[in-house]
Amino acid sequence: MVTQNCCEYLESPPSYQGFLDHYLLPNKPVLIGPSLVFSWSSLSQWVVKTDVAPSINWDFLSEAYGDQLVTAADCSTREFSDQKRQTIPFREVVDLWRTGKGDSLYVKDWHLARAVHPETFYETPDIFRDDWMNAYYSACTSDDFRFVYVGAAGTFTPLHRDVYTSYSWSTNICGRKRWWLFPPEQTTFLLRKGAEEHLETAFDVRHVNPDEFPGYSQATPVIVEQKDGETIFVPSGWYHQVENITACISINHNWCNSINLPSLYDSMCAKVTEVEHALEDVRELLSQNDSSHSGGQGWEREWVNIVQDVVEKDAGWNWLTFWKMIRYVLGAAACPATDCKLSGTLWVPAPPTLTPSASFIHEHVLACYGRFLHRTEREADLVDGLRDVLDEIKRISDGVLTTQDTRNDGSHIGCDGS
Repeated sequence: MVTQNCCEYLESPPSYQGFLDHYLLPNKPVLIGPSLVFSWSSLSQWVVKTDVAPSINWDFLSEAYGDQLVTAADCSTREFSDQKRQTIPFREVVDLWRTGKGDSLYVKDWHLARAVHPETFYETPDIFRDDWMNAYYSACTSDDFRFVYVGAAGTFTPLHRDVYTSYSWSTNICGRKRWWLFPPEQTTFLLRKGAEEHLETAFDVRHVNPDEFPGYSQATPVIVEQKDGETIFVPSGWYHQVENITACISINHNWCNSINLPSLYDSMCAKVTEVEHALEDVRELLSQNDSSHSGGQGWEREWVNIVQDVVEKDAGWNWLTFWKMIRYVLGAAACPATDCKLSGTLWVPAPPTLTPSASFIHEHVLACYGRFLHRTEREADLVDGLRDVLDEIKRISDGVLTTQDTRNDGSHIGCDGS
């Protein structure tokens, strides 16, 4: 093992226990050599080997996936904290690149694994299999957090933290990237002066105005250069920015599990508070109208549901999604392999050998559960259907769920508790 820019580099993949002990639990980044993903077919199909350096096989990609609609960000623009985006067939983006145009376009968040079977081009490494987000989203929604990124040299993703402090892993199929990684304790250094409450961070760490971001000079990012075939693990809550040093194509996942569940819970609470502050005038109007008409507190349910709707539209999740994900994963883990009907889903749950102990998992879940029930916002009782989800989680975590709690046909708890 050697150190690269303060980020450990592993020539050989760690065991799950090694990854858990040295990177997941300490919440530390690591860069892993190509042997982690040597069997992926995309490493041969998507790449043209040359004597100089490998290059992206545009012919294969255009032929295989050209009709797929992708989201292309224009890295020469800025739209709030992101870049302007357009939806376009992938073949048209490739044609632009081939003719020397569109150098600022960066295909992002391409759900290729949702459109075609992922095993035709990659398989999730075992150390990343304990993935609650993709287990739930793949089985219960039309969305997921498995992405392909493709961009020319110089394209980049602005400084950001992944959704609700989720983890991410990213493998370069072809090309090189530069990463700037900021541990959570440095977050305050990244904020605009006077904007701490809304967590407005610098947009591009390569060009930071010291008058607007006076704390940035104190930040000491971990800077990593990722090469062809290498995989980086980005820990929970780490802000990061990514630049393509060369034309690059990569496979990325956002993910979470019991280990960073408390961080996700805290991030959910912070998002709800942020939305509540932004809608304070709505809250006041609802309470005044309710008092003048009925003198009661019926407005609280409407208020909580308005907040949850905005939270979901802004960040993709709300409390109901969060707890449904937990219920689904716990139900899948409690399902005997011989009875479980998950084998045909888009995401097969990780076996116990690739997860923390059951006691660890349930202790983390119950800690968040207990905190949630004591929230002054009372979402547990005011969001329709949420109490039933929470009760099921408690039953599973307490070990009360038995065979009589399942359907007679042997199916397990599904996406909607059925």
